[in-house]
Amino acid sequence: MGVFCFKANCNTFHSYKGNINLEKFLQIPIAHRGLYDNKTIPENSLAAFQKSIEKGYPIELDLRLMKDNNIAVFHDNNLYRMTGAKGHIHKMNKQNLSSLRLLGTEEKIPLFEEMLELVAGKVPLIIELKSRLLPGIFEETLLKVLRNYNRLYAIESFNPLTVLWFKLNAPEITRGMLSRSVYRAILYTSFIPVDFLAVNIRHLPKKILWKKNKPIIGYTAKSKEEMTEAGRICDNIIFEKFLP
Repeated sequence: MGVFCFKANCNTFHSYKGNINLEKFLQIPIAHRGLYDNKTIPENSLAAFQKSIEKGYPIELDLRLMKDNNIAVFHDNNLYRMTGAKGHIHKMNKQNLSSLRLLGTEEKIPLFEEMLELVAGKVPLIIELKSRLLPGIFEETLLKVLRNYNRLYAIESFNPLTVLWFKLNAPEITRGMLSRSVYRAILYTSFIPVDFLAVNIRHLPKKILWKKNKPIIGYTAKSKEEMTEAGRICDNIIFEKFLP
């Protein structure tokens, strides 16, 4: 059964064969889009990432490709919820991105390179690629950036073709398959090799009905009670709106 590896001496990971870097992603709960409150500290902002660093929590973040092939740290395709502006992030460029502010604060939408400069290996990163398209420019652009970041990170995506692209083009990078369902993730990973599964904790089975040979990271717990309950199955948890 999965347990939380919140201590450096937890040995649950060692029952898994594969990427040894995974151990670092199973020891401490992971901050969803950084430590934010969406009041004074917006999600996926440099302030949220700095708060995570100060508290020692690994960070999960979202990436989107803009029209000038710069990569923004932003969850939604639509700009409105977080900035009040009309339009879509994939139609933006670096220049007009700088004029937007997140939720009325002074925080801007960060470029991925800015985020990496801030984190600088202080905590591990789980990097989600937001894309429904066939792999190509986004993955190639991201890989060029990651080649210059010799620190601890993993990539994940709901798009199985993106995950497969990284297996074929950068097999040394730790990869996770995102899915709302454990069983769908297992189906994908029957033909796409990955290092871990990332699944919605609201769709977890009552018990494990398969041979568990990959760590499961659950998303997104919004209370300690949800985190504890998900620990029946999951090896670690992505959390938000509370401190574990």
